[in-house]
Amino acid sequence: MLHKSRSRLPPQLLITPKYDENLVICKTQEDVTKEHRRNTSYQQRPKQQKYNFQLCHQIGKGQFSKVMLVKNAGIFYALKMIDKKLIQKYNIGQQVQREIDIQSSIQHQNIVKVFGNFQDNDYIYLITEYCEKGNLYQKQFSKEEIKKIIKQILIGIQFLHSMGIMHRDVKPENIYLTQNDIIKIGDFGFSNYRGRRKTFCGTPEYMPPEIVLSQGNKNYYYNGYDERVDIWAIGILLFELCNNTVPFRDSDRNKQQDRICREAVQFKDDQDLNLNDFIQKCLKKDPNLRASIQELLIHPYLQI
Repeated sequence: MLHKSRSRLPPQLLITPKYDENLVICKTQEDVTKEHRRNTSYQQRPKQQKYNFQLCHQIGKGQFSKVMLVKNAGIFYALKMIDKKLIQKYNIGQQVQREIDIQSSIQHQNIVKVFGNFQDNDYIYLITEYCEKGNLYQKQFSKEEIKKIIKQILIGIQFLHSMGIMHRDVKPENIYLTQNDIIKIGDFGFSNYRGRRKTFCGTPEYMPPEIVLSQGNKNYYYNGYDERVDIWAIGILLFELCNNTVPFRDSDRNKQQDRICREAVQFKDDQDLNLNDFIQKCLKKDPNLRASIQELLIHPYLQI
């Protein structure tokens, strides 16, 4: 595994979504109960630190948070610190609560494990497992390593979807590697429960056409998007891992969005045809035509 500079810079500021989402979803009594519990969890906890961590150094930074490497009883953890001032400034309390609830409820080998959360006057803290090799951004992998990475991502996303969750921000910066080369999907800040969504959110280079179309869409007939946005993102991610760039780039954001909605993917002449077909099946403009995760898992490209 080599380190290599990429042509796509990590966005310093993601799109800030609205959280009064227009949902097309039926709520059961169980859903209402769970929602009440979610809405009263971290805010109702006493503002006291229950963990005795030794701070090591900063290992990450997000739009509303920073991540510290910490040590407790000889074990390393990643401690995500979400700034309360920014939560209030951007009115993202519901987003933060949802991130905590979703990631805390998931137990899977390909999902970053959460061990707990607490708060003080300045921050909300999320204790997660530490992935020694960091995220996939600005790293180069062999062809066989990329196949193993994509297969594990598919398995992790398949589990999320089976739990009724869409990630909505799959990209190299949010995919982590352990010392044993186990893939871990993390950063659930934009995740949400399955249903028809209309919020414009995510990372611009990774947005599918249906999210691009959600921006300021006043068309009564626009029916939103669903978890198939994650399939599109996996196609973009695979393209980037293989080509060190994303397929639809433009310094002008409007032109970039137009390219996402209208242009076909351009491949290198000498690129593996099975790889190209796999990416094309992920990047169908119409989500109804995209391959399912199960179809992708048995695709010839992934057969090592």
